[in-house]
Amino acid sequence: MEILNTGIPLLDDALGGGLLEDSNLLIIYDTYSYGWALGFAIVRQRIEMGDFGVILNSVLPMTPLRMELQVINFDINELGENNDLAVIDMFSSFYGLKYPNDYVYTDPTMDVGTFLPKYTQFYYRALNEKIGDRRPIGIDVTVDSLAFLLGEKNFIRVFQKTMALKERAKISEKRKRPLNIFLLNKSRASEELISWMTLYSQYVVEFRPTDNPGIEKMFIRKSPLPDFTPTVEGYIFRLRKGSIELEKPVD
Repeated sequence: MEILNTGIPLLDDALGGGLLEDSNLLIIYDTYSYGWALGFAIVRQRIEMGDFGVILNSVLPMTPLRMELQVINFDINELGENNDLAVIDMFSSFYGLKYPNDYVYTDPTMDVGTFLPKYTQFYYRALNEKIGDRRPIGIDVTVDSLAFLLGEKNFIRVFQKTMALKERAKISEKRKRPLNIFLLNKSRASEELISWMTLYSQYVVEFRPTDNPGIEKMFIRKSPLPDFTPTVEGYIFRLRKGSIELEKPVD
């Protein structure tokens, strides 16, 4: 399987070389963390390399989501209008919101029972209408919010079904395989949910706060690559003027 770079050289080194195509990257953080920004930094870098971004949004209406992403200069509207990104908007679908933007996919009839078939329908519509022969890079914003909407037990069952659908597509489809990023705020999730998501993710990155305001530690908890070397000390992570900064740990 092809190893793809994230566009962030130090992160690629930390992961053991990069991200395997068709793999899942789980990013775990807490309430006041900016660890989630790493996921969007990867999406932006991969879009610049020719991929197509897909946001699965279940956490906020589009207006505050756009506001949240301004802190890292991630412009949903610009990317969407340029046909580089689509939003599959679960939040707006569940709460009956509709947007005029053709890159935002919603369905006010969606509910817990119809989530999976309608999500799949949205995804393949985006594939057919917008993605073409580009590689999809998806980011789930956020796992904990979708588990709240669907119920944790039901979410785990649905996620298992999506893993089976993904495997079937890998066998039957001839197209570039996707990258998948899952954001998970552990302050809003049970240990069981975290455990299941860790099992189904080939890569796990965890952020922890430090005593220094604005500085976090990034730990690579899991990678399938043979060149991956776990470190005792975490990487230094900070957000500065719209960009993420990483520094190697001191051994």
